[in-house]
Amino acid sequence: MKVAAINDLSGFGKCSLIADISVLSSMGVEVNPVPTALFTAQTGFHSFYMHDTKDMVRHCAEEWKKMEAEFDGILTGYIPYEREADYVLDFVETFNKKETVLLVDPVMGDRGECYSNYSYGLLSRIKKMVSMADIITPNLTELCILAGVDAAQIVRDTAKGNHLKKIENIANKVRAHDKQSVVVTGIFIENDKLCNMVVHEGGTNIIECSYNGRGYSGTGDLFAASLLGNVLNGKNITDAVSDTTEFINKAISATMEEDGNYGTGFEKILRNSNF
Repeated sequence: MKVAAINDLSGFGKCSLIADISVLSSMGVEVNPVPTALFTAQTGFHSFYMHDTKDMVRHCAEEWKKMEAEFDGILTGYIPYEREADYVLDFVETFNKKETVLLVDPVMGDRGECYSNYSYGLLSRIKKMVSMADIITPNLTELCILAGVDAAQIVRDTAKGNHLKKIENIANKVRAHDKQSVVVTGIFIENDKLCNMVVHEGGTNIIECSYNGRGYSGTGDLFAASLLGNVLNGKNITDAVSDTTEFINKAISATMEEDGNYGTGFEKILRNSNF
């Protein structure tokens, strides 16, 4: 199996393409990376340099089309600017065939706030990708942005309880078609618990996990890659999310580094996995 992974590459932070390549390769999936940007370190660090690689997205599409390349899956992640998003859309429209599983991670914000590269033009392009996707994996902030509701207010409301039904309603509003699965990640339940919500053709499932109150670079990327790998390996969406949630929990438990900017200890889990 082959997956085109469209994401940035960061020197430090163990996220994005590093996560995509590591996880999917360990699951028996060949990864063909399409870098949207190169970073010296992921953007949580106090200092970093970004090198724009938008032309690589365009050239990958052009050259791989000449090669008549085909993909079992396409994963989209961080897109810096509107122009890159146009190229990513062109790539997806070229290679997203009937049998291809398209997973869109709409990377736009977190904790009720948009990232610095966010723009309405970028949002419109990501919405178009979302409309084409088989699976989307927004966090709560990104779900609200896609739905056009106040992300900051919804994030604040999660601390008051009884918010899961409201989030489910928002997810159904975002859901582009009956076959699409919306997986909302990292929803706060209580002090030591989070959950991932799966809204899919068969209904809604809640997958709970433990929470240590800390954040780690790359967990969203690890989640998306593991989820896609599990689906490509034949698991239904709920089981795929459940297994992926367990993998992320184990990766966090294996983390010795105190600074979450450096990511999780996921390599230890992949080394001992039964993929």
